[in-house]
Amino acid sequence: MTLDTMKKLAYILSGTVFFLAVSCDLTENPKDMASTDMVFGSETGLQNYTYGFYNWLPGWGDAFRINITMDNAAKIQTDTYEVGAYTTNSETSWDWSSIRNVNYFIQHNTDERVPENVRNNYTGIARLFRAYFYFDKLVKYGEVPWIDKVLEPESEELYKAQDSRDVIISNIIADLDYAYRNITETGITPNSNTVNKWTALFYKSRFCLFEASFRKYHSDGGSEFGDEYLKGCTITADELFAEAAEAAELIMNQGPYKLHTAAEAYTGDGRGAYRDLFISDKTVTEEVMLALSLDPVLQMGTANWWYNSSSYGVHLCMTRAFAKTYLNLDGTFYNERNEDGTYKTFDEETTGRDYRLNQTIRAADYTSLGTSGKYVPTAPNIVGLAETGYQFTKYVMDDPSMDNGPTNYNDIPYARYAEVLLNYAEAKAELGTLTDEQWSRTIGALRRRAGITGGDLDIKPTAADPYMQSIYPDVTDPVILEIRRERECELVLEGLRLNDLKRWACGHLWQDAPWDGIYIPALDTPLDLNGDGVYDVYFTQDQAYNGKYAGIAKKSSSSNVFAHAENDPDDGYILTYNASRIWNDNMYIYPVPEVVIQKNGNLHQNPGWN
Repeated sequence: MTLDTMKKLAYILSGTVFFLAVSCDLTENPKDMASTDMVFGSETGLQNYTYGFYNWLPGWGDAFRINITMDNAAKIQTDTYEVGAYTTNSETSWDWSSIRNVNYFIQHNTDERVPENVRNNYTGIARLFRAYFYFDKLVKYGEVPWIDKVLEPESEELYKAQDSRDVIISNIIADLDYAYRNITETGITPNSNTVNKWTALFYKSRFCLFEASFRKYHSDGGSEFGDEYLKGCTITADELFAEAAEAAELIMNQGPYKLHTAAEAYTGDGRGAYRDLFISDKTVTEEVMLALSLDPVLQMGTANWWYNSSSYGVHLCMTRAFAKTYLNLDGTFYNERNEDGTYKTFDEETTGRDYRLNQTIRAADYTSLGTSGKYVPTAPNIVGLAETGYQFTKYVMDDPSMDNGPTNYNDIPYARYAEVLLNYAEAKAELGTLTDEQWSRTIGALRRRAGITGGDLDIKPTAADPYMQSIYPDVTDPVILEIRRERECELVLEGLRLNDLKRWACGHLWQDAPWDGIYIPALDTPLDLNGDGVYDVYFTQDQAYNGKYAGIAKKSSSSNVFAHAENDPDDGYILTYNASRIWNDNMYIYPVPEVVIQKNGNLHQNPGWN
């Protein structure tokens, strides 16, 4: 396979049905049994079969929006789950076709014409993806049946009950350990489009950290149904934190990856080393461990269209509450007020901050490609897109001509070395064994890449930020609070936030976190947000306004509210977006579909869904 073909792999897989694909039926045989001998009798056959597993990863249409149910980003549309209207009849994803496919491969990969180490390599890849599949089921449903063989129509396992979380996480770890020991690729793969042995450790660190945290924070009344979720579990949180830390440390000490710091940390226009990872047309493989690649000719990516067009997407945008968590460049905590007590304007609040802020949203210095072919200052589109004023740019290419269709060709990371550092730091901190040297190597390294020059880069913090503690009032350890800050700033929009809220038993933040926006100095006054001499927005409560600034008028409505800052109109206003959101603690785990329980009476319904 050529490097060019490897770059197009993810696109090709997204539209290809491999000849060994199976249906949703756990007992259906592969469609072409005559091909079985050919497939399992050669390395090429094994390779082609395992390529099909990559279909389980997010595709070109959604890899940049893996989950958008977050507390720290507002949007104009919520679904039934997000408003608490989900039922046992709403759930439709109890689908096990993927596990049937991977188990078939593992069971039949025994042909001695293929050398044993080659067979073990591809079985390792298969077991890595089985672990990936089962982790998704663990997060979604908690207890599920563990199936590790091909089921026949008469198999008793077709009607087995759920296995415990202990069984599921133990088997996930066993699969990933096998994958690490047996996958033969140790180097960075072409464009990071395929897995290597380090991928297994990456997922082990992520999966074990999730389960460890879930067990710690949901136990002893941490959530309404937490003790029911963990009933019968004997593996301790600390044991799983140790597994997560060990996996991450192996990558850190022996793997081929590092943080991408070769480029300038920040170029002053919304671009720099951090954003390189998400808008480059060729994967930044020194840090990105697994990626989806799009081709400049085939394109097909829809990130610009989804984030920058009013005709598509949900107008996802950052909240002020989250923006306030980014540190100042000198390492101090951010204060939304100036020394004289006035609120900071948009250009003031996006100046002198952690460079990741300006590489995640359209800040005051952001530029995009103008009609002249040169980059020009470009303010957030508050009238048509950014309901809070903080418009995301993380996956968006800075060319407005790409905003109206599937034209993106930037590669999208699935797994990054930065997360390895965060997983390690959090696991060690939860164990109470994180040293200053380890802090410097992980959180300090990420902050240095973000341009932060002061504060606690080499020494663990000893004082908690009152603002972070107000978000997580049950956490008193300043080290853990800072790691949570770092995780949110580094990994925003990478599909992990909702799972973080779930494992920390912080689902209530989905309902309670304010969807607030930028500071508005005055109403009925045109504002130049980025200081380029062009008015960007005109906030008004006059629903009939059609005057000079009608083209940039942002009118108050039931959803868009101009709330008095500190309840005093002299202080100005805060742009706020209102949307119905409801969190109930049964939502930590999805329900088993009612129709499934009707077919298999040995299955039980998850707590709170009866």
